[in-house]
Amino acid sequence: MNDIAHEQLKPRGYLARAGVTALNLIAPGLGIARLGNWRLAAPFLLAPFVLFALFTVGMGYFPISSYNLALFALVVVVGFVAALYFVPVVLTWRASRFSAPPHGWSRWYGLTVIALFIMAISHFTPPLMHRFYKPFYAPSESMAPTIGKDDKFMANMRWRGPVRRGEIVIFDGPNGVRVSRVAAIGGDKIALRASVPIVNGTAASQYTDGKTNVLSYDGLHTANVIVERLPGERSTHRVLDSGPSQVDDMEEIVVPANTFFVLGDNRDNSADSRVPSELGGVGMVPISAIVGRPMYIHWSTDRSKIGARLDR
Repeated sequence: MNDIAHEQLKPRGYLARAGVTALNLIAPGLGIARLGNWRLAAPFLLAPFVLFALFTVGMGYFPISSYNLALFALVVVVGFVAALYFVPVVLTWRASRFSAPPHGWSRWYGLTVIALFIMAISHFTPPLMHRFYKPFYAPSESMAPTIGKDDKFMANMRWRGPVRRGEIVIFDGPNGVRVSRVAAIGGDKIALRASVPIVNGTAASQYTDGKTNVLSYDGLHTANVIVERLPGERSTHRVLDSGPSQVDDMEEIVVPANTFFVLGDNRDNSADSRVPSELGGVGMVPISAIVGRPMYIHWSTDRSKIGARLDR
């Protein structure tokens, strides 16, 4: 370094270096930008959005299929996020021993603009990516045993049908977003007898496949696990039957056009289409209320459910 460069550079104290380095905690790369190295700072400033986009798309196109794969994905994501902060912190600390005359964009007002710009992008990036794929969690046991309380699942937010019997859909209900199983579609006649759906005069096939404990509003109960196949459904699914209830029977009704009728898999603990919206149910669901379709469970306290497909 020549004498002119020495005259322009001034030593920084440890407190000042720590302050510059801490800027990376506001936004990775912001400390590097403060030092005037824009070419190095830019990749770090943009990296969180690229990482979020890759993670969201990756969850959609490369489904997690097992507990070990879920742990691996979690470790990889945590590792990337940690590196995203750790690397610019180290680089900033090493490069901050001397201070040079700052550029306009590397002064406090320039950094403020950069930080505000990053915050603006942070605000718009998740909603943009969630138009394609979005993670959800189940706040209740209404879809147990298929989706238990606090199970986390990935959804295809571009899906809008066609709606078929037996499919699980996500839709806007009277009290927020709901997830449930389609039992009948527009034009179908549906009734329930002793909790068995009857669609267009044909009863769903059912057989018992053991028992399980299920949590409801009044405590823990034992329920029968029923393997069910609705008329016209492509495959079977499991439902829970906790015994006689007020919603086990329903007179036959006709599902209006452009709507569908849903049932929760936890058949005795679900405020679904059997329950009017004014009583906390969802009534008939308009096709236009669909917001997406669950794809698979990516995390659950029941390890065996991780990777379970929900779109078959």
